[in-house]
Amino acid sequence: MKLYAAIVMVGSLAATGCTPAPAAPTAPDGTALRQPLLAAPGAAPVRNGDVVHVPFFIQDVNGQPPASSSTPLFEARQHNPILAPDGHQVTLAEFNAVSGYVSVQCLNDGTHVTVHLANLIPQGVYTIWNLVFKAPGFDPSFANLIGLGAIGASTGAQNVFRASASGEGVVSATTPAGPLSVFGEIGACAPVDLFEWHVVGVYHIDGQSHGSSTGPAGTAVEQFGFIFRQ
Repeated sequence: MKLYAAIVMVGSLAATGCTPAPAAPTAPDGTALRQPLLAAPGAAPVRNGDVVHVPFFIQDVNGQPPASSSTPLFEARQHNPILAPDGHQVTLAEFNAVSGYVSVQCLNDGTHVTVHLANLIPQGVYTIWNLVFKAPGFDPSFANLIGLGAIGASTGAQNVFRASASGEGVVSATTPAGPLSVFGEIGACAPVDLFEWHVVGVYHIDGQSHGSSTGPAGTAVEQFGFIFRQ
């Protein structure tokens, strides 16, 4: 399982007033996650297939990190069970099964992102988010987190999709330069203009998207992400 660089989505907790999860384990070497940069608007899309799994907002029934692939999961903010749309409690194996890639292209009207995913929670509702870091990039204090918001329209109308019955999903949207839906700003060409940029997928336990934010604490959990870094 690939770890998600010490979980940048704690930034969303600050935005919603939630309590952060316990400290994350050491992340892998960031150099392995760096992707080629786009030269300019109109350049060919860049594909990032390094999907990484977010382990830091899930726990077992005792509030501890899940110990085996068969462990039923709870989200870490309110300790609510992570339920699939059919009512069963999602296991660690199911949660970490996500595969796929993101394709990114800089256009005249902003950064276009298309996410192709498989092995999602069948029929699950998902949203996709931009996270922006200034140099020197992510650190455990989150001092360098300067932007968080939905991909596409700032209303969150374009970042939501429902996985198919077989767990597949695709979403595509262009985020214009300027303010993000939660806080901060994004450049016109995110992989070039930003020191570090993450595209993160959130599973909505309540089966609902919540527009410009991820929703009330305990209703959603970060599941996967893709990282671009200068």
